[in-house]
Amino acid sequence: MTGRGALLVAALAGVLLAGACARSAEPSPAAERSGRLEAGGVTVEAVLADGQVRATFRPQRPGFHVYSIDLPPDGVQGLGIPTVVAVRGSLDAIGTPSADKPVNELRIEELNVTLPVYPDGPVTVTLPIRSTADGPAEVVVTYGACSASTCLPPVRERVIALA
Repeated sequence: MTGRGALLVAALAGVLLAGACARSAEPSPAAERSGRLEAGGVTVEAVLADGQVRATFRPQRPGFHVYSIDLPPDGVQGLGIPTVVAVRGSLDAIGTPSADKPVNELRIEELNVTLPVYPDGPVTVTLPIRSTADGPAEVVVTYGACSASTCLPPVRERVIALA
């Protein structure tokens, strides 16, 4: 390669390298974003990645569970609070939520009622989303945690900012 050809190749390589460095310094729209909330005896970790929000509800005490996403909004005979994952800000839901655990039926004989709950311990709810614009991405959660004999104060429409 001649001196002029080598200079041209070196200059082109420098331009390509500078462009790659500049692009890698900018956040990618597909980059993972997350946030956390601790309230009502539950730690909630929300992650936005791959076109979905995953919210993991982790009761802080052994023997506690959260209610199903399928529980009616007003509960069953006024009992229970559904687990809800919604989005706002620069995010829109494009599907229905799903959970990674099966629903158990919790029978309360004294009240003659059966409530849909998840097994004790953590459960992850996934919601398909799309990004609508630049700006804040927020997950809004509602839930209640109970054991076989005790319920903790419910958490209603608390916002988790994703950073």
